[in-house]
Amino acid sequence: MGTFRQILDAHPNPCVVHINFVPKYANDAFAVFSGLETAKDVLNLETIKVLFEKSHWAEADQRYHNVIELGIPSPRQIINHTDMNGNPMIAEITDNVVYWEGQKALCTFISVVTDRIQREKQLINLAARDELTGLFNRRYFIETYNTLIKSGSIHEYSMAIVDIDLFKNVNDSYGHLAGDKMLTHIANTVSESMNEDEHIARLGGEEFVLLLKEGSHVKLVSRLETLRDTIQNQKVSVLSTHNVPSEISCTVSIGLTKIMKNTTFKSSYFKADRALYQAKRNGRNQVVFDL
Repeated sequence: MGTFRQILDAHPNPCVVHINFVPKYANDAFAVFSGLETAKDVLNLETIKVLFEKSHWAEADQRYHNVIELGIPSPRQIINHTDMNGNPMIAEITDNVVYWEGQKALCTFISVVTDRIQREKQLINLAARDELTGLFNRRYFIETYNTLIKSGSIHEYSMAIVDIDLFKNVNDSYGHLAGDKMLTHIANTVSESMNEDEHIARLGGEEFVLLLKEGSHVKLVSRLETLRDTIQNQKVSVLSTHNVPSEISCTVSIGLTKIMKNTTFKSSYFKADRALYQAKRNGRNQVVFDL
């Protein structure tokens, strides 16, 4: 026991041994993790449950029961943790059965993985973003769409495709840097017009796809008409290929369709794209709805 205790004392990761959450041992690293000064402060707690949110108590009880009573190994778990000083962090916990002074107890090792998880989230986020506009990309948008199908809420949305009219003329007349600036500007304008529970992505080129949540069809069309008019009346400062300052503007055509329950992304996109094609054919700079 002495050797085992010495190993735990010296271990850099937080460790606590408890019987039904009553602490029997804690190293100094666990005290720091908990926002306490010393391991003795941990042992003075009636239960270590006070160190984590009440919403996690039932899950913690189940983990304890599985390991101690049923002998079911506890998988590593990532949790959000806030210490007693209010400092948030992300931790990975691992539970093992030990015999502590003749009694079966649970030994919980903890690794603070806040930096690692944040780096992983950043990498995932970067992979899901369009590099130029910062919007989500096609793959992420389709994943979001499919998640909404699984949740049974996809029918609450409508899909709109926003396409910049005659965008090739901007690149040909002013250069690709000007085109990139116009793309970014319109991406920001469209994003700012959307609500928190709505979704946007750049599909590629000068085309953006939106999932809009608006109960009234009339209100939805009115929103898109306002967006179309806003874009038409905005000026973007660019330099021509000969470095001559210019103020340019663009218009957009918008195809819109209501999404039916369990409709696939491909089907919804086809209908919105058909409406967009009609808007282009009718003379551009307009909103067309496809039933």
